[in-house]
Amino acid sequence: MRAKEVAQALGEPDVRGRVETTRARLKRLTALGWLTQHEPGLFSIAAGINGHALGGVANDEA
Repeated sequence: MRAKEVAQALGEPDVRGRVETTRARLKRLTALGWLTQHEPGLFSIAAGINGHALGGVANDEA
């Protein structure tokens, strides 16, 4: 998904500032290994992340 689509899905207003904030958050999640960035601005969930988090840490056991 693109940052604009993620921002809209989260209910953020469609204004540049909120989209840029969402993009920064997505880049941080990429740096932490939760997301991958296939091309500039296109993000997806990283391999091995199952969508469950315990204590703020990704865990394959849920």
